[in-house]
Amino acid sequence: MLKELMIAIEKQQQISVRTKDGTITVGLPKHSVDPGRVKIYTQNEVVSIPLNDINHIMRIIGLPVK
Repeated sequence: MLKELMIAIEKQQQISVRTKDGTITVGLPKHSVDPGRVKIYTQNEVVSIPLNDINHIMRIIGLPVK
């Protein structure tokens, strides 16, 4: 799970994160000052999520249209 998060940060890919309480957040991940958290830049806000609360991460990869 953390491997996918690090790849998404490195490649600047959007992710979908589901936390243990069922909340789903979609946005661009960035490193946080706190090493136990990740910042997710959504369309409307910046959300800081503890890594321990993350249940599932899915990278969203855009494909070029021909």
